[in-house]
Amino acid sequence: SYAQDGAEQMSQYLQNIKAKINQDFQEFVGHQELKDQAESFLEDRQMDLEPLATKFQDQLQDLKAVAANMEDQIKPLTAKVKEQVNPLIYSLQEKMEAMLQTLAKHTKTDRK
Repeated sequence: SYAQDGAEQMSQYLQNIKAKINQDFQEFVGHQELKDQAESFLEDRQMDLEPLATKFQDQLQDLKAVAANMEDQIKPLTAKVKEQVNPLIYSLQEKMEAMLQTLAKHTKTDRK
């Protein structure tokens, strides 16, 4: 019975500590001064970050403009290269087809 009483007292003691910690925590979190400090901290960080965000957005816009300018310059170049390369490709394709036809004729005549 002594051990059982000790266990019950220990259990009650732990429950009291838990309740006290919970109460103290609720009081601590509920203080208006703490809330004000947290809000002030967040407002200060927001004020610090807003200029950086604006600067970042401006740089991003500049980067987009540079990319659009590069694209405008590259499109005519790629069109010109394509215009010059396509005839070469078609010519090569025609020559390869002619060679294959010649090979096919020689294979037919060799078999006869």
